[in-house]
Amino acid sequence: MPKKPAGSKGRTDLIRSITTPLGFFVLVSIIVEGTLGIVLSTSKLNEAHVWTGFLWMSGIFIGVVVIVTSLAIFSPKNLLYGKEEYINPSLDSSALNDAIEDLIVANVKPDCLKNPPS
Repeated sequence: MPKKPAGSKGRTDLIRSITTPLGFFVLVSIIVEGTLGIVLSTSKLNEAHVWTGFLWMSGIFIGVVVIVTSLAIFSPKNLLYGKEEYINPSLDSSALNDAIEDLIVANVKPDCLKNPPS
């Protein structure tokens, strides 16, 4: 049985795994650093341009570190929030009990709801 190409499944899994801003910063830095590293190492640029690219790569990395560090210090909640914060707020138990009673009344025959003779 032929296999699916691993590249497309791996990419979609990687994108779906990014659920927090911290994960996004990691993904962005990996993409930028990898792209610049490949371009600088495989291109036929002269030494001055390679050093300029290397300094840009270092500057972007330091910039991401500074941004993430400042977010961690001044607003860590914004750095680590996840999907669970956007889920509907849970109902209190009395509301759940009322909903259960309403379902019972709506779905159970009235004869079954009568108290049995003692």
